[in-house]
Amino acid sequence: MIDTARAEWPAEMRRAADHPDLGTIETLAYDTMDSVRRYIREQPETAVLWALGIGFVLGWRLKPW
Repeated sequence: MIDTARAEWPAEMRRAADHPDLGTIETLAYDTMDSVRRYIREQPETAVLWALGIGFVLGWRLKPW
């Protein structure tokens, strides 16, 4: 017997059940955030290095002087 309370449903199915009236842009934003969260959970070291690199480049390029 399948335990439906503990089953992992795809993100699209959960989102459709929770927010049935979302438009295209909102759906795209939710899909992107789901992908980023999944990537961070699977590879936290790489995600930290990406965040550090992006922060360094933005801080270097946007310095006030």
